[in-house]
Amino acid sequence: MILWSLCGFLVFTLVSHTAYAAEEGDRAKEPPRATESKKKDAEAKSDVNGKHTTEKPAAEDKTKNADDKAKDEKAKDEKAKTEDKVKVEEPKPEEPSKKPVSSLNLAIKLALMADPQLFPLDIEVEMDKGKAVLSGSVPSEDDKAKVAEIAGKVEGVESVGNKLSVTPALKDKLAKKQDESIAHVVRDRLSRSETLKAVGFDVKSENGIVYLSGKTRFQVIALEAAEAARQVPGVRAVDTAGVQLIAKD
Repeated sequence: MILWSLCGFLVFTLVSHTAYAAEEGDRAKEPPRATESKKKDAEAKSDVNGKHTTEKPAAEDKTKNADDKAKDEKAKDEKAKTEDKVKVEEPKPEEPSKKPVSSLNLAIKLALMADPQLFPLDIEVEMDKGKAVLSGSVPSEDDKAKVAEIAGKVEGVESVGNKLSVTPALKDKLAKKQDESIAHVVRDRLSRSETLKAVGFDVKSENGIVYLSGKTRFQVIALEAAEAARQVPGVRAVDTAGVQLIAKD
């Protein structure tokens, strides 16, 4: 009986020890698995980090390239603006000075027109080098000499060839021409007024004296016509004796 009890105790102890050893063995085997799992997790994390590490520089490079490109564009724009400003501010080359266009024959004609006595005369002037050749008609010998004198005083004229002819009748012809001009201008002045235009005054001029004729009921209209004629250059007087005052029909 005791023997069987002892045997049972040994068997139980052996079994317990065996089970304990097996359990310890299992525990001993687990750390490597955990280590392997942690290693795999570390490798996975490393891969992820590696991707981030790889991708991050790429993004930074793109950003850097974009910044560099923007800087280059800005630099180009500033350079272009500077060049345009330089072009605008660059002084233009001065044009060669142009000499005035003139001629001696024109200068002589202008000098003759400045004299009131010679102003109505038509005188031709031709230049033969430094010699002024005068042609045309004048009313008197005094006029002929005066024309030559004025022409000879023009700078650049070395001598004067006076071929002017004296025509006494020219004086009356010039006076008539001047009277015709005066009468034409007076008629134009009267036509600008509706009242005077309606009256229809007749206008003549002799030696600068304007003669008005016509019919009107109001004397003030005759005065208005005389005032208009008086404003015309060359008019020496206005005669309204030919204006008739009539009564209303």
